[in-house]
Amino acid sequence: MPDILLTTQNGTVKVPSNEGETLLTALSRAGVSISAPCGGQHRCGKCKVKIIEGRLRDNISDEALACLSIPDTDVKIELLSDDAYDGGEYQSPASAEKETGSVSRAAVALDIGTTTISARLVDLDSGNELDTYSALNRQRVFGADVMSRIGAAREGKTANLHEIIKLQTAEILSGFMRKYNLSSIETLAVSGNTTMLHLFINEDPSSMGEIPFAPVFLNEREFLGSDLDFPAERIFLFPSISAFIGGDVVSGLAAVDVFAKDETVFFIDIGTNGEMALFHKGKLFCTSAAAGPALEGAEISCGTGSVRGAINKVEWIDGKINWSVIGDDVSKPPVGICGCGLIDAIAVMLEQNIIDETGAFNNDDDEFIIAPGISITNRDVRQYQLAKSAILSAIKILFKNAELELDEATKVYVAGGLGFYINQNSAIKTGLLPAEFLNRIEVCGNTSLKGAVECLKDQSFLPRTREIASRGGTIDLAVDGGFAEAFTDNMHF
Repeated sequence: MPDILLTTQNGTVKVPSNEGETLLTALSRAGVSISAPCGGQHRCGKCKVKIIEGRLRDNISDEALACLSIPDTDVKIELLSDDAYDGGEYQSPASAEKETGSVSRAAVALDIGTTTISARLVDLDSGNELDTYSALNRQRVFGADVMSRIGAAREGKTANLHEIIKLQTAEILSGFMRKYNLSSIETLAVSGNTTMLHLFINEDPSSMGEIPFAPVFLNEREFLGSDLDFPAERIFLFPSISAFIGGDVVSGLAAVDVFAKDETVFFIDIGTNGEMALFHKGKLFCTSAAAGPALEGAEISCGTGSVRGAINKVEWIDGKINWSVIGDDVSKPPVGICGCGLIDAIAVMLEQNIIDETGAFNNDDDEFIIAPGISITNRDVRQYQLAKSAILSAIKILFKNAELELDEATKVYVAGGLGFYINQNSAIKTGLLPAEFLNRIEVCGNTSLKGAVECLKDQSFLPRTREIASRGGTIDLAVDGGFAEAFTDNMHF
């Protein structure tokens, strides 16, 4: 069988392929992270590779899509998109470095997002948070959003999806153990959306892809590490509320201690889904909108995840465009534009009359250049409109069902990947969030991971998540007669 030699920024990887297997399938089977937002449906072009040596079936070019390409001979290739790399890195604080080798009991909090996977190492004796690791979720080779992963599972690929996340998680845990000279990880606390939690333990999520959207499980789950073949003594998964209101939202709501609030609170975790909850006078109303992957950088021509080197802020200053990147290293060209940067860019395009309220360009150009090699196209604007309309419409339907006005929310928590860098003025200007939320927004980052960390440190936290999961009432937008009309009404800026 042909071998694939893949040249990456980290060196060369040798991957054996099976007869008739595409490059994308072979590389994903070997745990190599390639971006394929369309799920290998030959649409997005993000999995393009350069052929250095060898021959691919039915290909005469020196470039090819990995999702279409089958090796006829041994081939040597390199990836053409920086978004192909998982962007993984450790982020230990300086204080933690002094403690390396002195930790006797350690646990790991893990948040499995559709786009990003993050983990944090906790010293169980002192409660200190020693290190954080984040990377792009390697499952994205099967598509950028939840429904793509569910679709892949329906095609019999649950085991493949499980194996990918299992291998990535094991690498993270082993990395922590090596770095801190640990003999074991005592506990692994896992948070994530309902689909990611199913795939983590090799449960088929296919039933969530069609009415009545029934998960195999919603309750918390606990395992021995040996049950799942992970280098951890004990593993537990957070409870979920519904198929599309997962453990990540439950963890986040517990992290902000929503039931302790004496005000009306709105919480939203924005990613490929907009999972949201509204708390008012002891009642918890929840819903979820399929926003698509645009807000996490996928299906955007120059889009990428929230990784180092991604444009995360765009401004118009003194008659010209200005931008910054995650990590603040402007000595290198940006690797792409992430969701927060996209929101800012759309806001600038509206303010400068580059696009009109319908999203159409006001001149003959078909792109707006942000930085060298990075631009926003008309299709990108439309992808954003679809995403923001889904989110805004869901918010309005949620408040309507709770018989509340938008301005009755006195506290608004914005979590998820956008919850680190989002500019609330840009979000409101572009119609992602309603104007009534202005100056009530608290950007709170990855509350799913924060909750998982707190669960390791505070014995009262897990009971709090159980109460949230049991009391959360869901509103199904698929059967709400007003959602389709609201979605159409909210498409324009």
